[in-house]
Amino acid sequence: MAKSLLTGYRDHFGELDTIGTVGFVAEQVWETVAERSAIRELVQRLSDDLVPGREREEDLTDREYQLGMFRWREEHLMSTAARRLRSGIEDGLDPFVVFNAAQDHVLEVARAHVDREILEAFVAGIERCDDPDHKLLLARLCDLYALSTIEDNRGWYQEHGRISSTRSKAIIRAVNELCGSIRPYAFDLVDAFGIPDEVLAAPIGRPGGEASRTSAMTIEDPSADVRELLDEPAPQPAG
Repeated sequence: MAKSLLTGYRDHFGELDTIGTVGFVAEQVWETVAERSAIRELVQRLSDDLVPGREREEDLTDREYQLGMFRWREEHLMSTAARRLRSGIEDGLDPFVVFNAAQDHVLEVARAHVDREILEAFVAGIERCDDPDHKLLLARLCDLYALSTIEDNRGWYQEHGRISSTRSKAIIRAVNELCGSIRPYAFDLVDAFGIPDEVLAAPIGRPGGEASRTSAMTIEDPSADVRELLDEPAPQPAG
């Protein structure tokens, strides 16, 4: 997927006219300067953290804010991965070696792309929902998906000046609150997957089943399951 995305990115860049190319290069220069000098972090701290009443946690559930964060992450990762690959190839290195050396980067491009696709599909699904109660629950689930994904990558967003430390903490709080608000609907949400009763009734899922027995053994003696596998006797108390 990453190779396909980068190929498309290359083709798009190749079709830019002179003005478009100048604009693109200027944007990349700004991104680099902003990251290295933490300008973006400073701007956000001035607007959100240091001005009383300006930081509004309800902004976190704004759909455009969420989509913007996902889209920017994908675009930024793609552009920086493309520059990294191009730089290695221009230095005369074998393209295969260059691509392998950037595996971590290109995999993040693919993950960011999938994250963005899921969020956009989620938003479209909510818009198609006619039932107001279902729509409200779906909106909460969408917020949980969006914010938990941002939470998982909050270190990256902070490194790139997109969120401040205060906003990062607000995201963690929002995720916890969303989990609490969705908890009463847990059974309904599981039922929505349509998992057959015979699967849910499997021994491992019942009290006293294999999972419970193993769990109890582990709590009493963490090494009990290991000794059982090795067929070793349990240690005897001293004296």
